[in-house]
Amino acid sequence: MFFVSRKIVYPFFLIVFSLVIFGIVFVSFLNSSIVVNNPSVSVAGSNIILKMQIENTSNHVVKGVNVLVRNGVIERGFFLKGSSVDSVLNPREKFDFVASIPIENVLSYSVEVRALFNKTVFLDFKLEESTIDPVKAEVYLPKKLVYGKEYTYPVKLCNTSDNDLAEVYWIPSASVGDFKEVFYEQIVPVKKASCETLYSTLTPNRVGNLGLSFLMKIGSIEKSELVIIEVVKEEDDLD
Repeated sequence: MFFVSRKIVYPFFLIVFSLVIFGIVFVSFLNSSIVVNNPSVSVAGSNIILKMQIENTSNHVVKGVNVLVRNGVIERGFFLKGSSVDSVLNPREKFDFVASIPIENVLSYSVEVRALFNKTVFLDFKLEESTIDPVKAEVYLPKKLVYGKEYTYPVKLCNTSDNDLAEVYWIPSASVGDFKEVFYEQIVPVKKASCETLYSTLTPNRVGNLGLSFLMKIGSIEKSELVIIEVVKEEDDLD
């Protein structure tokens, strides 16, 4: 029977193990087969459109190519061709990547282009302030109302962004019994650099200080405001 000394086996094992680990680290962090060309960001309505060309510059197949988008609130991942199995780039292949991302109340985004055994490509972009606050709302409502009297008031929604907005949601609400009306949401398109006016009625059912809330939704963006209205019993109390 042939025996090998531990003094020989252990150092040999450590050398082989170290070479394997070094190989994995080298392939994962120093292999730069993936290159990103012409990255761009635009806004369409309530979505961010991320475009870039992802290129495999090597002579071998690169598998598991995916794109990760973070904004500090939500993380979204995208495969190149629908699934992890299909997200493969052949040697010298170029792929035109396009992703639509709902706009959040965040300006800064980070992008990672990743692939198996490849160095990750990092990108960053920042949106304009008007992108996350595209509509200015003005509610024309008297600060004092008379109990039981119906008022018609306008709400002006102005699009200050550079994009047409297909759906702007306007949703009023109040405590049950404060007003006669049953509140409902209104949806209106607002073109860039233009305004739309909505009309609603309000009939106070109580005397005192009543709260009326307004919620505006554009995609994933939500803006809310609470208005306190003083309701008096008689017309003479308005002064």
